[in-house]
Amino acid sequence: MADNLGKKILGLVGQEENINTITHCATRLRMTLKNRDVVKRDKIEALQGVLSVVEKGGQFQVVIGPNVPNVYEDLIRGTRLAGEKSGNDVSKDDGKIIARVFNTIAGIFTPLLPLLAGSGVLRGLVLLSTQLGWLSDKSGTYHILTAASTSVFYFLPILLAFTTAKRFGANLYVSVAVMGALIMPEFTNIMGTHGNGVITHFLGIPIVTMTYTSTVIPAILAIWCLSYLERFLKNHIAESLQLLFVPLISLFIMVPITAGLFGPFGVYTGEGIARIINWLIQSNGWIAGALIGGVWNVFVIFGLQWAVNPIMIMNISTLGFDKIVPLTGAANFGMAGATLGTFLKTKNKKTKSYTMSALLSIFFAGITEPAIYGVAVRYKRPLIGAVIGGAVGGAFMGGMQTKAYAFVFGGLTTLPAFVGKTFVYYALGLAICFIVAAIATMILGFDEESKDIEKNQVTENVSLAVNQQFISTPILGEVKELKESKDPAFADGSMGSGFLVEPQEGKVYAPFDGTVKVLFPTHHAIGIESKNGTEVMIHIGINTVELKGKYFECHVKQGENVKKGQLLTTFDLASIHKAGYDVSTPVIVTNTQDYKDVQLLKKGKQVQGSVVMEALTE
Repeated sequence: MADNLGKKILGLVGQEENINTITHCATRLRMTLKNRDVVKRDKIEALQGVLSVVEKGGQFQVVIGPNVPNVYEDLIRGTRLAGEKSGNDVSKDDGKIIARVFNTIAGIFTPLLPLLAGSGVLRGLVLLSTQLGWLSDKSGTYHILTAASTSVFYFLPILLAFTTAKRFGANLYVSVAVMGALIMPEFTNIMGTHGNGVITHFLGIPIVTMTYTSTVIPAILAIWCLSYLERFLKNHIAESLQLLFVPLISLFIMVPITAGLFGPFGVYTGEGIARIINWLIQSNGWIAGALIGGVWNVFVIFGLQWAVNPIMIMNISTLGFDKIVPLTGAANFGMAGATLGTFLKTKNKKTKSYTMSALLSIFFAGITEPAIYGVAVRYKRPLIGAVIGGAVGGAFMGGMQTKAYAFVFGGLTTLPAFVGKTFVYYALGLAICFIVAAIATMILGFDEESKDIEKNQVTENVSLAVNQQFISTPILGEVKELKESKDPAFADGSMGSGFLVEPQEGKVYAPFDGTVKVLFPTHHAIGIESKNGTEVMIHIGINTVELKGKYFECHVKQGENVKKGQLLTTFDLASIHKAGYDVSTPVIVTNTQDYKDVQLLKKGKQVQGSVVMEALTE
């Protein structure tokens, strides 16, 4: 692709002054323009990297292909459009408010998870070393390593301010300064030795001072509010004055508001939720442990774990320990046991290979998604086995009041984070989860893949040896030639060869074994690359990006390895129809140029998983 393609397109559409709004979907830039007459369409179409230009529904659409995110970032960089891009889509990311909340929390915490996990393991190793007598708690080494492993919690409000600002589109540096002000010595000295609750005044307005180190909710609320304030200020302050007055006014308003309103509300709310959950575990740990250990993997399937993660982090930050983290470890090892049970039960060599890699992912990284989506959801009964194992082991851990001293994912490498008086109960609990889940899965059994699917897999393996890739239809429905698409960018083949599916159900499955390479935030499009390099884009409907994720739900993550027939995305077919959108789904081989021939093998009504296209390199 040509360098600076975004900037070239910007110049040919009349610069940023001619753009009212701009966004992008999985394949194209979408702009609404003030003056269509100044646009040089022919020159845009002639640019290297531009596939075509489409004008539809009042939008000027430049079709780029899978590299559109990079072109979009290049176009808006250094313009006013960059300051408007992020916050506009977040609140409408999904049609359901609960899903929007979970998606937002996930977007805020995901960048911090590696840091939290690494700090947690380091903290566990320090604790283990002191308990074994290898390290004195009075030595300089101990204090330096303690600072290294706990700084993430002390400065958690600043880190959350940064990730929240990226999520909502607020200025990153102003956001950090707002929360940094509340952990400055000048602010904390107001409380003296009295702690939370000291009253001070700002311009005569009383403010209850709090300790904000290690807090979660105040930063999220404050930066969310800041994102709206900044947009308001930019709309009412001349551009030449924004550099000075937008940060100035933002700090003047947001620091006192956060200290007087969002801060106390967030602290008291967070503490209240944590007390309720901790009370449940304390009052009857057996029941609470069984419940959390049993349903946690189901939470992960639907993304609900993001509602609880902040509570665990807050407990560790304020109390120094948490009793929920061990129960999530119970769920992880319940899933590990179910995966082992599947490995022992199956006779399919490919399934054995996949289950072993998924099992190692849990053991060494505490990552369960490959097992959840590739084993438990796919075969169903292993999920029941995982729930049983997690519940039994979780009940034991909860009953013994097992504690974690850092926020980590439950795996073998994170065991040091649980070192303490209850460590033996945690280790025994993991063993219980693992063994019970494995036995339950082997007793319950599961349905092996059908003979047809196994036959397709064998055929696909043979095809790879002769530089041939079979592509199955990812959706139950009627397969048509791509030229029948009502979207000219797909119909003319400029995006690549492929086929069209008229869906009869709202489920999208993987057309082959591969890796999720492109996953658009609105979940209406997904790109997968096969093991031998075939790149396929599945684009659900025409212009469905305008729904901003409403009626779509994704079940995989970008970068995740998937198996043929694995559920990728679900969508509400009837609701999308009712909203007035065409749901015909193009399936495109985006690297068609790498193949000598890409041809459609079957048309008409086809079941999901039926091979309908092949790509040949020779």
